[in-house]
Amino acid sequence: MAYFTAIFEILGLNVILALSVFATLMVGQFSLAQVGFWSIGAFVTAILTTMHGFPIYYALLVSAAICAVIGACLGYPCLRIKGIYLTLATVAFAEVVRVFFNNLNYQIEIDGKLVGPAGAVGFRGVKVLAAWPEIYIVLSIIILIFVIIGVSRFGLSVNAVREDEVAAASLGINVTRVKVSMFMFGAAIAGMGGGLYASFSSFVLAENFSFHLALLSIFYVAVGGMYTFYGPIIGAALLTLLPELFRFASDFRMILYGVVVIAVVIVFPRGIVDDIIYRIENKKDFKRKQRLESKNSNNRRNYQKRGSD
Repeated sequence: MAYFTAIFEILGLNVILALSVFATLMVGQFSLAQVGFWSIGAFVTAILTTMHGFPIYYALLVSAAICAVIGACLGYPCLRIKGIYLTLATVAFAEVVRVFFNNLNYQIEIDGKLVGPAGAVGFRGVKVLAAWPEIYIVLSIIILIFVIIGVSRFGLSVNAVREDEVAAASLGINVTRVKVSMFMFGAAIAGMGGGLYASFSSFVLAENFSFHLALLSIFYVAVGGMYTFYGPIIGAALLTLLPELFRFASDFRMILYGVVVIAVVIVFPRGIVDDIIYRIENKKDFKRKQRLESKNSNNRRNYQKRGSD
């Protein structure tokens, strides 16, 4: 039972990470900085809960706020660059954060023991305050916010910016405000996710927040789909559960995992959810076109029949 509970908890954390990446993609920004914000959230939450006695939810809010502010500071200058240059800038940010925490040595004595980040050794003995209820409460709130954004006027602005920034600006939309707001939102999500991770795992190590994790976060979104918030949820769930389903294969587990992921990408090149929606819409358009052609054909026959009479 403990095994399935742990998988359920890890799944929730991975979904949060995927949604943090999706938040920036909603305005067309391909960012790998989320791993850096995840790291900041993990260390800040660990320090606040373990060293200063903060309740878990207060610590998560502080982590989210700090990440949002840093996200704004990073987001504004990053608006000047796009494409591969934006990706490189966000990777550089994540690497700077990793190196910073890898060298951070901030410890205090609690009950005769030194507690806190100890450089490359990491932060051991973090208070375990997060389990599946806390993880899924936070995840539910995040999903609710996405739903609210989707049906709000701000959500229309987000969609307009993603489709065409110039056209959005011509309609009076403040493109800068929209893009920075979503960058901050993504940073805040990652900060809370990192805080939950720290309080779930009891150990925080800067090396765990490497480029490998950044790539995984992108895979979650790419496999699930980039245009609906439930795409990243499906992608994260699939890529989290597949290795566990293939445990019977022992040493060949990751080979099977890779083969299945490649097959999914080939069958669903737009992402699972996006491709399914695209095919359904295409099928509807095809049927609509058939009905229209049939109607036009009947009208032509009736017209010709009346003409012959």
